[in-house]
Amino acid sequence: MTLKELLEKDLKFLLVGGKGGVGKTSVASALSIALAEQGKRVLIISTDPAHSVSDSFDSDFSSGEITKVKGVKGDLFALEINPEAAGSEISKAIGQDVDSNQFSSFAAMPGLSELQGFSEDMQSIPPPGMDEALSFAKILEYAEDDFYDTVILDTAPTGHTLRLLNIPEFLDSFLGRMLKMKAFIQNAMTMVKSLFGAKDEKDRTIETLEAMKEKVLIARDQLMDPEKTQFVKVLIPTMMSIFETERLVEELNHHLIPHEFSVVNMVNPDNQECQYCSHRRNEHLKNIEYIESAFPNNDITVVEAFDQEIRGLDMLSQFRNKII
Repeated sequence: MTLKELLEKDLKFLLVGGKGGVGKTSVASALSIALAEQGKRVLIISTDPAHSVSDSFDSDFSSGEITKVKGVKGDLFALEINPEAAGSEISKAIGQDVDSNQFSSFAAMPGLSELQGFSEDMQSIPPPGMDEALSFAKILEYAEDDFYDTVILDTAPTGHTLRLLNIPEFLDSFLGRMLKMKAFIQNAMTMVKSLFGAKDEKDRTIETLEAMKEKVLIARDQLMDPEKTQFVKVLIPTMMSIFETERLVEELNHHLIPHEFSVVNMVNPDNQECQYCSHRRNEHLKNIEYIESAFPNNDITVVEAFDQEIRGLDMLSQFRNKII
């Protein structure tokens, strides 16, 4: 199956990732244009703080709001997620107003061993790593959104992507513990209010947490379904990029995320009049043979390097024609 055939499938998620500087944003942007031109309603999301999607389209999508991409034939929308903003928004929903010292006292009470240790997390909400987790939780809002046929996720460089792959499990565990904590505190406060005859106001935090936890589980199932999700690996024909991609493949396999496609970008063109160019091309061709042996079950698309920066709709359209 080629990338062209892949785009004909009814995928909900198309993730694109790789080492920084290999052109993954160009690939994600080109694929989003191709899907939109096929008549699909597409949302491309970037979790890269470098605003790479804005740079790729030569537009500004940094507002944190979904923006329609101008000049594309079809319905293409872009969103760059600000991790801090997403974290602030969702932290309020999961109970940032809870006093961590108060919780420490509750957790130390007999019979609440399952909550002990969670007070350290509560010292700082969100806890370490939660910015990325909450960005992912923000993405989950579109997992069941029928308005978009396909959501393309342009991931940050590989190290961030590896953490992203662990986020569903992390959120599932974190939200599960948060649910226990909130339920206990809510019950305790209800008892105190009843003793003093105070009115018990409805706290919908637990409902919010349960809904978010359900979204996490649904998204995890979708990410493992080859009929719903594909991860397109982008690399360049250098051994450093190849080794990093091999580590990425290990994580993708561990999390059962389908990844049957690779794009080998920036291959040196054939130029017999340039000794340096010929040497580099021969090295690249040799490394491509290694890639083919390392990923034997992959459809591998090889793209020669362009002589100018791939930026703006015109260049992205030319790049799309090369990879599809």
